[in-house]
Amino acid sequence: MNKRAKQRLLGVTILIFVAIGALIGFTRLNNGAATPVTFAELKSDATLAGRQIEVTGKVVAGSWVSGSKPFIFEIEDSEDADAGTLRVVWNDVVPGSFGDGTEATVTGVLAEDGSIEAKYLVTKCPSKYESATGALTVGDVINRTEELIGSTLKVSGFVVDGSVQPVGSSERFRIADNTDGADALAIAFGGGLSDEFGDGAKVVITGSIEADGVFQATEVALDTAAQ
Repeated sequence: MNKRAKQRLLGVTILIFVAIGALIGFTRLNNGAATPVTFAELKSDATLAGRQIEVTGKVVAGSWVSGSKPFIFEIEDSEDADAGTLRVVWNDVVPGSFGDGTEATVTGVLAEDGSIEAKYLVTKCPSKYESATGALTVGDVINRTEELIGSTLKVSGFVVDGSVQPVGSSERFRIADNTDGADALAIAFGGGLSDEFGDGAKVVITGSIEADGVFQATEVALDTAAQ
């Protein structure tokens, strides 16, 4: 191979590598490595509009409507409530751990109006543990409903198999004194449920019983005996 042919081959090789590099760069740009941003940066950096970003915050209580499509909610800075909120539009299944106060990480393109249509949504609800000492049984609550209406109570029981419903359902799950699920108590809860929560779990719930027999929970914890 003469010198000119070698130079041509080298030039072609370089062009191929440049083309491959450009293709990789284009693919990454479109598939996108999202830019992690803070709420402070959302407020101050106008150049973020149109870019794919990743933001982590706490779900604002009362910012979402159960069953809405698309599912719209807001998140705020977990440490600075004055940093503003971010409106999130989600078009997929809502994670079971989603709820008021849940930590949510959203990834998507920031719109000109300051909202984000999320491509990815990851929620995290840390496990809470509480002793069942002093808690009422499910049977106690059911048998004394009229007497207990309006009082703040702590009740303990086992999550009935197959009773867990999506966030926003009028009855989130049911508990019973025994794992067979007999004489169960319906629980309403708008918060997130941890990954450890599920069928058969022994839980300790704080809240109040309503006249319709549904227990309105303000806090759901796993029994410390389960640790």
